[in-house]
Amino acid sequence: MNKIFVFLIILILPVASFAQPVYTLTDSSIATINQYAVLPDRGYTFEKILSDTALNFVDHHSIGKEKATYYWLKIRIKNPSFYADSYNISLNLYQNNVLYYFNENTQKWVAYQNGILTPYSGKRNLNELACILQGRTENIIYIKVFAGILRDLNQSFQPVVKIEKSDHTYKKEQIIWLSWITSLTVLFLFFLNNLYIYISIRDKTVLYYLIAQLGGMFYITAYKRFYYILLPNTVFTSAVTPQGTLHSFDLSRLLMHGGILLVMYGIVRLTQSFLNTKKKLPVMDLALRIGLNVYVSVTIVLVFFNIFVVYLEDYTLLYHNILALLLIAILLCTCVIGYLRKLPAAAPFLVANFLPFVFMLCTTIYHVFITYNDTSASLMPDFSIISQALVFSIALVTRTKSIQKELKVKEMEARQLEFDLKEIGLRQRLIELENQKINADIINEKIRNELLEERLEINQRELASTTLYMVQKNELLASLKTQIQELNKLYPDSKHQGLKSIESILQSNLYLDGDWKKFKLHFEQVHPHFFENLLAKYPSLTKNEIRLYAYFHINLSTKEIAALLNIDPASVRRAKTRLYKKMSIVEENDLQDDNHSNK
Repeated sequence: MNKIFVFLIILILPVASFAQPVYTLTDSSIATINQYAVLPDRGYTFEKILSDTALNFVDHHSIGKEKATYYWLKIRIKNPSFYADSYNISLNLYQNNVLYYFNENTQKWVAYQNGILTPYSGKRNLNELACILQGRTENIIYIKVFAGILRDLNQSFQPVVKIEKSDHTYKKEQIIWLSWITSLTVLFLFFLNNLYIYISIRDKTVLYYLIAQLGGMFYITAYKRFYYILLPNTVFTSAVTPQGTLHSFDLSRLLMHGGILLVMYGIVRLTQSFLNTKKKLPVMDLALRIGLNVYVSVTIVLVFFNIFVVYLEDYTLLYHNILALLLIAILLCTCVIGYLRKLPAAAPFLVANFLPFVFMLCTTIYHVFITYNDTSASLMPDFSIISQALVFSIALVTRTKSIQKELKVKEMEARQLEFDLKEIGLRQRLIELENQKINADIINEKIRNELLEERLEINQRELASTTLYMVQKNELLASLKTQIQELNKLYPDSKHQGLKSIESILQSNLYLDGDWKKFKLHFEQVHPHFFENLLAKYPSLTKNEIRLYAYFHINLSTKEIAALLNIDPASVRRAKTRLYKKMSIVEENDLQDDNHSNK
């Protein structure tokens, strides 16, 4: 019954739509269909579209005038080929479209849905509607176009319908897949290699290179719209150009901007680290920092507005790319100045920068002046990213060799420093041992001095006691002599012969040299070489004068000296005056000694 119904519809359709022109396919792989009819949707089902002959499709009618959410396109296509061929049909408005075509094999109408607002389908290209057109016959296809954005924006335009052979599409897809896989493989291999290098030497330059490579992988994947395969698409904002082309800021665009930011940040920071611009090129380092901060800030602001406010990509694309080109120009100027100033490894770094920057420049010009939406057709980003990975790796190899040489020099310097430190340590140890010896000598000297001081004190005490003994003895002898003389005076007639002998003995004891020798011995222990030095300086001194000067030297009083010499104090003072005149000693000493003598 269904087959009969469909057969009747096919018979009726030519009668009901005989006025609509038929588009005949050619041998061209891609063509634009300019014969179609338009019907605003009023909630029609596809069965009603097929069966209701009263529905009026208008040729070349614009969509958007009737403020409808959906429009139906009816296209009559003649395939001159003998066999059925697969085709892909695309529209410039592809939010959510459904294509219907009749399948001769199943004898059923087949629906194919695609677009940026469709549920996740795992397709890379969201603007292609697949169909099969029978050969040697006229095929009728219907496309239900979602035009809600036109209603919201109060716009209308005539849709642009393009048809492309599936074989041609498949070849293009193969090229895109091959370029993507090749680019990712190259980038990933270089990434692993340089990750190993970074783990080995922990060089920040290699880290920034890894960041740029990671950004390149993100960018290539987003640029070729492979995120549509991996993740459900999310449309943030969208707009339609006056020509009716749909532009949107979706998840893929967001990731593309993120990848470019990583690439720019990595290359700028790599340049700063590689050439050490902070110390060697401070002016260019400041320009790079300002340029990078401005580019990052502008990108973040534009992404924010495109996500949360309104679609601005069409209006800001030119200026955003000019800003990127200015940053690239600053990078090239920095490399050239570094080369002219003969900075280490500046020449290979300049060569490494030149080729990727040329491809980046061509990519920017392509998107600004040729096409914005058809990102899958250009291989320049692949060349840019791959060349960047390749030539920067060469530059990093050169830098690695330079670092290895520096490390060898540093290692030799470290060894020399280690040797010097050991030598210094040995010297310090020797100094410590010498200090210990000196401290030991000081301690020994201190102990010896203490012993000498103790010995000196003992000698001084012995000298003092000897002197006191001599003084007391002589005073006692003098006293006894005086008493005997007084007794002789009292009893002149009774002089005893024994008293005379005693008096003679006392007189002789007063002048005994034994006491002097004993005194001299103790004196020299307290004052070593005193008498030798005195005689060397004053060789004319007599024995009695030397004895008298020794008594003066130990500060004996005039009375004590008189008792020792058994003379009266006046004689001592006269002898002292004569002695000092002979020795030419200052009168102050005489006065001082006189003060002592009066004590």
